[in-house]
Amino acid sequence: MRIELKIMTTLLCVLTGCGIAVAQTPKTEQAMNSKRQHIAEVAALTGKGDLDKLNLVLVEGLNDGMTVNELKEVMVHTYAYSGFPRALRGLQTLTALLDERKSEGIKDNWGREASPITDTRTKYERGRDILAEISGIPANAPKADYAVLAPEIEIFLKEHLFADLFERDVLTYAERELATVAVIASLGKGVESMLKGHMGIALNVGVTSDELRNVLTIIEKNIGRNEADAGKLILNEILQSKGLIANPETPVVAVENGVKKQKVTFHNRFLIDVVGDLYFPANYDPAKRYAAIIVGHPFGGVKEQTSGLHARMLAELGYVTLAFDASHYGESGGYPRRIESPEMRVEDFSAAVDFLTNHPAVDADKIGVIGICGGGCYSVSATQIDHRIKALATISMYDMGRARRQGVGDSQTYEQRMAILDEIGRQRTAEYGGAVRKDIRALPEKVDENTPMFAIDFLDYYDNPERGRHPNSTGYYSYTSLAPMMNFFPFAQIETISPRPVLFIAGEKAVSAYFSEDAYTKAAEPKELFAIPGATHVDLYDQPEYLKITLHKLDTFFKQYLK
Repeated sequence: MRIELKIMTTLLCVLTGCGIAVAQTPKTEQAMNSKRQHIAEVAALTGKGDLDKLNLVLVEGLNDGMTVNELKEVMVHTYAYSGFPRALRGLQTLTALLDERKSEGIKDNWGREASPITDTRTKYERGRDILAEISGIPANAPKADYAVLAPEIEIFLKEHLFADLFERDVLTYAERELATVAVIASLGKGVESMLKGHMGIALNVGVTSDELRNVLTIIEKNIGRNEADAGKLILNEILQSKGLIANPETPVVAVENGVKKQKVTFHNRFLIDVVGDLYFPANYDPAKRYAAIIVGHPFGGVKEQTSGLHARMLAELGYVTLAFDASHYGESGGYPRRIESPEMRVEDFSAAVDFLTNHPAVDADKIGVIGICGGGCYSVSATQIDHRIKALATISMYDMGRARRQGVGDSQTYEQRMAILDEIGRQRTAEYGGAVRKDIRALPEKVDENTPMFAIDFLDYYDNPERGRHPNSTGYYSYTSLAPMMNFFPFAQIETISPRPVLFIAGEKAVSAYFSEDAYTKAAEPKELFAIPGATHVDLYDQPEYLKITLHKLDTFFKQYLK
């Protein structure tokens, strides 16, 4: 049994940062299913007229189970936005591909045709009502300026686009709007108002904000960065107007024990929008300036889990606190999604400091940081180079670089590390050539007698709806992220934090305890290693009996040094 456990642990160490098993995801973006991803790709490349790339994604779509009629329908749909020439060339590309596959003995599934129209109303009436349904704008609303100038085009729009096309049920309204957003975004400048309108319609018909972000990821990969960035600005504007992400006017809402919370958005130096929850203490006085604490979440986590819990509870003790989603995760921006970049994770902490030093509630000379699990090593690195951080505490810290290089418990050999880097190189080559991105999951897919207890502990937190389960915390991240993480040495200059204080809190029984011990040894005074008897790594995330101890310690620490 001990031998089997050692093998299992080694496997976990090869692929994880917090010692959790992994599995490959079937698709690049988990927030968008494969069919919708293919629809967006086909629409964007048809609209752009990139027939070589289009051919590749058509092959992927067919191999992934899309029917010929579904792919055909996407390209027919795009003509209304990019014109007949592009749509016809796309259809010609599909025809040639089908002929080629037929000659190779491949029998593709044509799928069903569109259902016959049985509605006896006029085409104009049907199109008018479909538009009203999907847009949320009443059919009798005042006509747009173009319709006043050219009433015939309004007839064409409603009869042809929203009746002839949208009535064809080969694709759903949501799928058609994903295609519409993708093709309009691919066109670049001059169509911003139309893109904004259709992003709004997409949200109305059930497309999620994450799916729209994923469309922009596809645009960036296949069309260009400028087009993706333009789409991002429009999407953020729409989401703000709908209250789906925050703007400075976002309401402050009560949470618990007098604490209030406000959704905030700020940008890092890469101009990625970072979304956080800002907590205000009970009896908050806008005339005062408060000591502030930034709380960074674990690797694979989001602000609604342990970092948000700590932020709220510290606000109860009188601090202004901020828990945020790291770039590429949760509600924060960053494309592609779920990219683990040490540089970006470190930058997010400094961006949070940027935000707080400019906030009227915060004393800019009294800003502390807490990093939990993987957020711990990133916070150490940030504090080394950002002297605006006056005090640092970590909880259950993981050295993500060492864990990647050497595995949990330093059980991974040099040869194993080199083999992983070889494989990462091959994967990067394949993805650059158009292969589907390989994602891995930092949680076991199943539990058996060989699963280490620490892995079970992580599952009990992240998969437990009574503890840390959250839809934005999927556990998936890109396989190629392992390489830059191996190259991350967060403690290389840890002694330079001095004379600012550092507190390392770790569970006595935590699998990660040696990371805090190592950091403590390398750090300069003032420093403290605070061990919690009987506690595991995950216990310190949320267990009440340990939170009482850690919160008291954190409060004492920050009151001493943020004064």
